[in-house]
Amino acid sequence: MRKSVGLSLWLMLGLGCAHSSGKPQDVVSTVGAMTSQELSLRAEKAYDAEDFATCADLRRQSAEALTDPDLRAEEYYSAAGCASLGGRTEDAMAFLKRAADSGFPSVDQLQFDPELASLHSLPGWAQVVAGVQANLDKAGTPPMPIPVLATIDVSRSRRATAAEVIKMLGLEVGKPIVRSRHLMKKREEALRQRFNLAYTHVGVIAFFAEELKGQAFASVDLVDAEDSHRLSFLPAPTGHVEDPEGLIAHWLEYEDKVVRLMRSGALNTDQPPSCRVAHCSFGFGHPELAPYEPRFVEKAPAAREALLRVLREDADANRRSAVPYVLGYAGTPEQVIGWLLPFFKDPDSGVRNNVVRSVLAFQQGLDRPVVDLSKVFEAMTMPDVSDRNKGTYLLEMVLQKLSPDELKARRAEVLQKVGTLLVDMSAYQQPINREPAVLVLQLLSGEKFERPEQWRQWLSSQGG
Repeated sequence: MRKSVGLSLWLMLGLGCAHSSGKPQDVVSTVGAMTSQELSLRAEKAYDAEDFATCADLRRQSAEALTDPDLRAEEYYSAAGCASLGGRTEDAMAFLKRAADSGFPSVDQLQFDPELASLHSLPGWAQVVAGVQANLDKAGTPPMPIPVLATIDVSRSRRATAAEVIKMLGLEVGKPIVRSRHLMKKREEALRQRFNLAYTHVGVIAFFAEELKGQAFASVDLVDAEDSHRLSFLPAPTGHVEDPEGLIAHWLEYEDKVVRLMRSGALNTDQPPSCRVAHCSFGFGHPELAPYEPRFVEKAPAAREALLRVLREDADANRRSAVPYVLGYAGTPEQVIGWLLPFFKDPDSGVRNNVVRSVLAFQQGLDRPVVDLSKVFEAMTMPDVSDRNKGTYLLEMVLQKLSPDELKARRAEVLQKVGTLLVDMSAYQQPINREPAVLVLQLLSGEKFERPEQWRQWLSSQGG
């Protein structure tokens, strides 16, 4: 929040789709005249369903439909990742060669991508690497570098130690990291079975600006079986809601453009985002992004109810996750906060992340707290660290806006509800998780302790 801009690596660094035996090579008859974007979205769903053959076909068709060589290269690269996962190594190598021929320039991504590990010993691998290296050498702007894993934080569990968890995940501090959503899902499942956990999730945040630029931080969230009450969410939506004025698709297209600009090295991430509302992701300062915002300004106010219906009812978490940003253009900060508060417990962590992030941004600009502490505690006790860190920043902001007497009156409540959690977070290594917890502890205590054990001792002295 106050620190560098971070994005989840599964968004930034691609996923891959693959091809497996027994499936037709061409599914044009089933997909019809879809756009490349529609083909990619269907490929994503196939990837999540582990239907690697369909995913590969859709990615290939998407690539063939594209005229932009950079976009075409990325689609072929995604197809190669899944081809490798599906055991079709010849297809994977063919897709990689097409990616290289189309100008794919990221040598580090190619070499550190775990989905491509099975290809390294095959004939033709060195040729692909050389082709990608040649693309990099002649690139006018180098691509976004692959971040290096700096630390791994593991949340508290009664049965799983941090060392055991890190060993099972196979993550290595000090090495470049390219995330595979599929492979990480399998490792998360193995952790749940091994330690009788109700929930596991590995989040990786990469930083592309300021002092943490080029670093990635992993956080492993564990919920023991006996703590499954922490997984109490709103019912999962099951509908499909019409996109009001195409605003959802417009935002997702904007996000896709941001990712592509970042990956190509064309977006200046050190420059603060510029937009007409309190929060807008990466802003609209780049010439290719500037045309997107006027539509939100013009259309969002009249589409408020329809946008909220998407958030309540649409089964597609990707579409729901866009709503908080677009809704920011639909009313006053107080109104936007009121509309979003009921969705702190959306069943999807990505949606919750964007809801709490937006509430935090709009609360920051107000001179009085609008968010009740009970809602803040709700966000902080959700299972994912992305809930907890933004909830903790929100807690600090709300406490800062209380009068001294109000702060004193609420102090015991805060320590009773989240004191132990704050101390646990003070031991995290990732700055955006540790720093908000320390700021709140300093605000509540008047102390400036530097070590987690000092905060634990202080909390104990308060009866917490």
